[in-house]
Amino acid sequence: MESKGPQEPLETLADQTGGQAYLNANALDDGIAKALEENSLYYLLGWRPDTDEQRAGKSRLQVVVKDRPDLKVRTRRTYFESKFDQPAKNLSRAAGSVEEELKLALGSLYPRREVPTSVAVKVDTTPQGRLLSLSMKIDTGMLTFDQSSGKEVAIVDVLGVAVDDRGLCSTFRQKLDIPREALKGETQVKWTQSLPLPAGLYQVRVAVRDRHSGRTGSAMQWIEIP
Repeated sequence: MESKGPQEPLETLADQTGGQAYLNANALDDGIAKALEENSLYYLLGWRPDTDEQRAGKSRLQVVVKDRPDLKVRTRRTYFESKFDQPAKNLSRAAGSVEEELKLALGSLYPRREVPTSVAVKVDTTPQGRLLSLSMKIDTGMLTFDQSSGKEVAIVDVLGVAVDDRGLCSTFRQKLDIPREALKGETQVKWTQSLPLPAGLYQVRVAVRDRHSGRTGSAMQWIEIP
């Protein structure tokens, strides 16, 4: 009988980060189908720590559904703080360097959290065919607003890609000019992008970069276009 010892770190990693491990299964299609189903049905909860001890990751997070003990909730167990007290990056970078940073964030194994970013995807049917619609969101509290133009404005560069199961991809680029006065107290900025794509299983990745501070963020989702 094969020992489960070597696989325990994988199960622990999945459990602590709110995921689920699929091990010792040759039915890859079943695992992918379950992962896609779970990623299409979920609630996004937000929480900010109040004390230094909480920000240091010394507290444990627990989420339960009231009056439903039969349901199992998977969530990240602890809070991890990104360090933003480092000196600002050199803003006089060559265009190639900025492009490289966006590409590195786009291909990052784990989401970049310097600029918290999220993406939701769905399929829209139009008279012209099916469109993959992306709805993206970033936390404006991590952006740097420049006042050189007389108004406080943050500039964010966006790079996105949708890669199908054959390795074919469609990309897009955007530049967001975000005046502080337009936020009207909102803590997040939302925007959209549509891509005409054929049927297939797609991994959608989005990377953002704050042009003034050099901070980056990224997010990823899976979707199947029938």
